Amino acid sequence: MAVVQARMSSERLPGKVLMPLAGRPALWHIIERLKRVSQIDEIIIATSDRTDDDPIEALVSWLNTPGVRLFRGSRDDVLSRFYLALAQTEAEVVVRITGDTPLICVEHLERMLTHLLQSDAIGVDGHFARTGLTLGFGSEAYRVSALVDAHLLAMRPEEREHVTLFIKERPQVYPVDYLKPDPALCSDFRLTMDYPEDYALLREIYDALYRPGDIVDCRRVLEWLHRRPDLVERNAHCLQRSAR
Repeated sequence: MAVVQARMSSERLPGKVLMPLAGRPALWHIIERLKRVSQIDEIIIATSDRTDDDPIEALVSWLNTPGVRLFRGSRDDVLSRFYLALAQTEAEVVVRITGDTPLICVEHLERMLTHLLQSDAIGVDGHFARTGLTLGFGSEAYRVSALVDAHLLAMRPEEREHVTLFIKERPQVYPVDYLKPDPALCSDFRLTMDYPEDYALLREIYDALYRPGDIVDCRRVLEWLHRRPDLVERNAHCLQRSAR
């Protein structure tokens, strides 16, 4: 199963999860991409219980898609929100997705899940800072038992805000693997959605490459961008928050 953390409030780009890409909200594209992952049988959109996140609930209700449902919990205690969303399931493994990654890489996520299910690791992380996978393509997958531990034991505010921080800071107890991606999926491009410049670039990508009924292929995105240095320069100056 997958849990998508999504909320409307953002210091740099408010409402980003519902901003349109090729005529559809960014969150809609994330859901469509996760539906292509063969090992995922349920998708939970985990948002806050504050009124400014009502539009996210409205979108999930309007989609009315089997296997996709909403959970609402604490805005600031994200670990609690994540845990309570999981408490309604019997899942043993969960994928964690953030709502600002409308180009999540299906290919690499499937490799991560296969690796996790066949290993003794507690989790697999595929984010840019640890693996070189293009920023915006990455995700992480964990055994639910470790996230239950984190919820019960994590005390520091930063551990409650960053869902997997408690686990990552204790590698002797919770071994996490960092799966190297295909080099063809690696680049220095920013394809996440934190700033207006990021959104402008993603809009260009979706306008050029999206076709209804399909998802934008990550490899094709990188091939296209290598021919358009004028576009990738638009957000190259934007700073990324430290990976957790």
